[in-house]
Amino acid sequence: MQRNEQQALAITLGLLLLVGGVLLGDALIGPWPTFTAAVSLVLLHYLGPTLAREVTVRRFARQLRRHQ
Repeated sequence: MQRNEQQALAITLGLLLLVGGVLLGDALIGPWPTFTAAVSLVLLHYLGPTLAREVTVRRFARQLRRHQ
C-alpha cells in the first residue's frame, strides 16, 4: 500500500513540475521555443539510448576493421 502512495505522490509532483515548467517557459521565452524544447527533450529521452548504442556499435566495428 505504501508503494502505491509513493507512486501517486511521484506522479503528482512530476505533473506539477511539468505544468509549472511549461507555464514558466511560456511566460519567459514564448510558446514556440517552449514547445520546441519540450519536444526535443522527449525525443532525446526516447531516442538517446538507441543512438548511443548505434554509435558504439559503429565505433567498435571501425576498430575491428582497423586492427585486421
